Amino acid sequence: MITRIAAPALAFGVIVMMVACEPVRRTHGYAPRPAQLAEVSVGTDGKAEVAGKIGRPTTLGAFDKDEWYYITRSTESRAFLEPRVVSQEVIVVAFSEEGIAESVDRYGLEDGRIVNLVTQTTPTRGKRLTFLQQLLGNVGRFSAEDFVGGSTGGL
Repeated sequence: MITRIAAPALAFGVIVMMVACEPVRRTHGYAPRPAQLAEVSVGTDGKAEVAGKIGRPTTLGAFDKDEWYYITRSTESRAFLEPRVVSQEVIVVAFSEEGIAESVDRYGLEDGRIVNLVTQTTPTRGKRLTFLQQLLGNVGRFSAEDFVGGSTGGL
């Protein structure tokens, strides 16, 4: 009797463990397919034609609005582990001052570092201090008078 109950429970447990080990793959962003990129005529197509052929860009250049970026990234995660970047593609379409496409370049994960699409943090310029530097940085800067107001006031 116990064997009849244990066998299905064991089979169920094995199935659950196999499903839990299956990676979850997520893809974010948009990059046009090679066939779409082939439709872009460098030297003749303007911004409107490029947008009509491959769509609006993911983002524009921060300082130069004449560069369009199409970014897509796929990550894979298993159970409770941090997601790992499996693939990343960045398409850069550069335009001349007149708004005509000058170049279409493709960059993959092998061409550079991982682009963090959403970090929710703003990097600051300047020196980054470690925990110990922050902790020990104020040693010797303060005296007892700084804490008690400089005089005992007749106490």
